[in-house]
Amino acid sequence: MDEAFSAIFGLLMAMVFIWFILLKAIFIRLEKKHHEKYEEMGKPGLFWNNSMKTGFATLKFIGRREHKELNNPGLSKLCDFALLFFIVYLVLFFGLFFGVFNMEVPKSAT
Repeated sequence: MDEAFSAIFGLLMAMVFIWFILLKAIFIRLEKKHHEKYEEMGKPGLFWNNSMKTGFATLKFIGRREHKELNNPGLSKLCDFALLFFIVYLVLFFGLFFGVFNMEVPKSAT
């Protein structure tokens, strides 16, 4: 069980970095090709303009598939992949989270 926990935890850590790369690619495309939408979302960024407001705007943009309105196939593919990636991440995260609570506590050697 410890090996599975370590493997899933490591995978989740790697997925965080991939998520950052996906978001950065989405932000760059929005800023260059759909500047109005980018400004409407609050000019989100990974670090400099990363607030709850811009974070929710980004998740809403991806989750509600607002990118379809922009008629940009490249951006749509990227956002669709990001949505799928996010769902897989959440399933793994909560699977690990609830798996930890279902683990048996080893009896202490007394």
